[in-house]
Amino acid sequence: MKKKYKVLIAIAVVSVVLGLTISYSKAITGTVVDAETGKPIEGAVVLVEWTRRAGIGDYHTISVRVAETATEKDGKFKAFGPLHPFVDPVSVTIYKKGYIAWNNKFTFPNYEHRKQYQDMYDQIRLEHFEDNYSYNKHTLFIGTCISDAFASHKKRRFTTAYQWELDLARKEVLRGK
Repeated sequence: MKKKYKVLIAIAVVSVVLGLTISYSKAITGTVVDAETGKPIEGAVVLVEWTRRAGIGDYHTISVRVAETATEKDGKFKAFGPLHPFVDPVSVTIYKKGYIAWNNKFTFPNYEHRKQYQDMYDQIRLEHFEDNYSYNKHTLFIGTCISDAFASHKKRRFTTAYQWELDLARKEVLRGK
């Protein structure tokens, strides 16, 4: 057997034993639209996070790559992933002022698990933020979605985008809402 194939088989066996995912991440692309009108949303901030597990047994998550981008005039975005053989499923969070943040794993306001998306995120429909929603609960949701093992300096654009909402959330808390 050729040396190249022996190495690939050894990697596959180790990954099965350790429960790791073997995949080379590729670009994440998609289109963001308004849920009511179906029109593209320009300037929505897209945060894509790639992680991997480290350790055996009591493992922890470490950062592989963080990519931030914004949607173009046609609502399209593209974020380039790492060329890393052992990455966990990607986390994608999208935010635009006046809309509910969208995450590929959970939904707001009930934190239900969203059905899994593939690498192509076609027609992500952002819903308008309703008056009966709490800014405090929404910012907690956003924080949960983007708080993996990443330092805040790697999420500057995203954090800046929803800073206005963080201020409203603080006011809600002070008012006891």
